[in-house]
Amino acid sequence: MKISLRSALFGLVLVVLLAVLVPAAVLLDRRLVAALEEGVREDLAAAPLVLDDHFGNLASARMMHAQEVSRAPGLATAVRTGAKQEARDLISSMAEAFPGEDPVLVAPDGTMLLGPEIPSELVAMTQDGGMPVEVVKSGDDLVTVALAPVKEDGIWVGAAGIFVPMDSTEASALSVLTRSNVQFMGPDLALGAYTGNAEAAMGLFPLVQAESERVVHEFTVDGERYLTVSASVPGGARVTFVRSLTEELAIVPSLRTVGAGGLGVALLVALAVGGWLASKMARPVGSLAEAATRISEGEFDAPVERTVVAEVDQVAHAFEVMRDALALRIDELKAANAELEDRQERLTMLQAELVQRDRLSAASRLLAQLAHEVRNPVASVRNCLEVLRRRVKDDEEASELADLAIDELLRMHELAEQMLDLHRPRATNGDCDAAVIAEDVAAVVLLGMGDREIEVDVEAEEPVLVEIPGDALKQVLLNLVQNAQEAVEDDGRVEIRVANTGKNARIDVTDDGPGIDDDALPQVFDPFFTTKADVRGVGLGLFTAAGLTRNHGGRIAASNRADGSGARLTVEIPLVSPSDGSETADNEGVA
Repeated sequence: MKISLRSALFGLVLVVLLAVLVPAAVLLDRRLVAALEEGVREDLAAAPLVLDDHFGNLASARMMHAQEVSRAPGLATAVRTGAKQEARDLISSMAEAFPGEDPVLVAPDGTMLLGPEIPSELVAMTQDGGMPVEVVKSGDDLVTVALAPVKEDGIWVGAAGIFVPMDSTEASALSVLTRSNVQFMGPDLALGAYTGNAEAAMGLFPLVQAESERVVHEFTVDGERYLTVSASVPGGARVTFVRSLTEELAIVPSLRTVGAGGLGVALLVALAVGGWLASKMARPVGSLAEAATRISEGEFDAPVERTVVAEVDQVAHAFEVMRDALALRIDELKAANAELEDRQERLTMLQAELVQRDRLSAASRLLAQLAHEVRNPVASVRNCLEVLRRRVKDDEEASELADLAIDELLRMHELAEQMLDLHRPRATNGDCDAAVIAEDVAAVVLLGMGDREIEVDVEAEEPVLVEIPGDALKQVLLNLVQNAQEAVEDDGRVEIRVANTGKNARIDVTDDGPGIDDDALPQVFDPFFTTKADVRGVGLGLFTAAGLTRNHGGRIAASNRADGSGARLTVEIPLVSPSDGSETADNEGVA
């Protein structure tokens, strides 16, 4: 039996539509239900975050209200002198400025003068200067209490603040924010306020008591499915958010009816039109679909088949134009993103460096002033002790104590001199060979190690001329290398690597010690900061090195080695400009 091409195409369209639309409708129905349920889960999972923000904002406001109430004129005197009624009147009139909030007043002995009973721990926190905002159990009710210390002449005489009932009004506000029903439970897991269906709340209450917090759980009560998630607020009270899946999915049957009707209409229309257009559009449309798929995979050179059908051919042409424009825009966007990331990275580095420089500059000025004021009195005291030592030379114990005091004064004088080094006039110009200075520093450190067996290696590109006097660079490297060799164990290794980066000289001092804690990295260049467990240093070595490097246009940074086997200190110093390239370093090897 023969059939016409039109009948064959029509039958093919019918089979394809039935084979595609029916499974698609079933899959769509399942995905719709799954998407609705997943949407409810995602909304409910975000409810604890909404609770955190909501409680945090209210806590900040109520803390400020508690402060204002505690600072009511005359309140501290009234509490201290025992004028209870006067104190109550003062705090009540002050609390009238905050609608919905009631006053709390605690006497110096912890007695409640006004408001609900409050745990003694909260009152004790105000004695230490704290201002707690917590949910507490008051009888059968939950209240949010904000306390602040009441002080007279800086002395704690009591506590005052406000409290707000954690009732159905608070639950309704959270219910609106999270689009879910809300249950409050006290620290003892007793049921408090709730919204929504009372029977459902009572049925869920024993189930949610033992559930873990901030995790969405599913329960079935009386044939209905519920999703719940719980979170605690300061004080131990627990808030549970409830969504009914049965109610959320109630619209699904209606959607199925509408979808079935739409599917039937679409099927009829497709059968009517598809049979006529199938032969004309199948191939070019397939070509367009293939090209679109390859675009999603990042390929923009897939061929598009042309056709005699004007509209389809116009779409194909428009698609090619759109594809070319899209490829151009994507390339432009990638270039712009790369440039933006580079600028952002440089801006972040510059900002961090500016903050560090401002902080170190302020600290160095303060240290210089302090050292200047300390040095002269120390010298005078030392002279007096020298006289006393000569007069008590026959007393062995007095002489020993005088020698000890003089030694400590000498140490204080040396510390003051170190602090003044950063502000003494220095040669701001001059250059040196960083490789030669590194070799000198290695030799000096090795001579001063005594019985310790530590390897100090230098790897350098010679020559590397930098714009810093040799004595300044030597002081910087000595501080870094001495810190490194003190950090490593015996048989350890310290490396000094000098490299030319084209614009700057990069000097890396690395060791195989324990490294620097991540929390300590931002502070290693602060004055008097040290990680040494003994008294070998006072925390000025790296501070001095950073100041010297910065004064000569360079920078210094601290990090840990990528393999976690030690610390790395990196110094970058500008190279000698090409116009000075013919000159030799004038400060090479200066001690």
